[in-house]
Amino acid sequence: GDRILNAQCNSSSAEFISEEAIHALRILPEQHSVSEKLSCCVKILESISNVGEAQNMSADSLLKMVCQHIVIANVKSLNAECLFLEEFARDEQLLRGREGYALVTMQASLHYLNVSSNLMDDVFCED
Repeated sequence: GDRILNAQCNSSSAEFISEEAIHALRILPEQHSVSEKLSCCVKILESISNVGEAQNMSADSLLKMVCQHIVIANVKSLNAECLFLEEFARDEQLLRGREGYALVTMQASLHYLNVSSNLMDDVFCED
């Protein structure tokens, strides 16, 4: 089972964090092939989506939750991992469906984090 942790910003409502997604983020750099890395990305999104289902999560909420997981997992090489996948995941079969959606979502989340000037407010606090 996937245990859920609460991450709070002051007294604002809690967001839910999936330990399964955190684990998948942390083992991503240890995967050797493009397909293994993409499978990790899919696992990350599926785990977060499972946690978010109870909240009737929108695509914007999913991006915010992916950002929260990326910050908490604190994987130093995540930008490089996504660049690797961008460069070498050329197979049309690999980039269709869940794998392609997972990669694009990870890229969008990383881009948002890379340009954020205040991670705590942008990612962990309510708008």
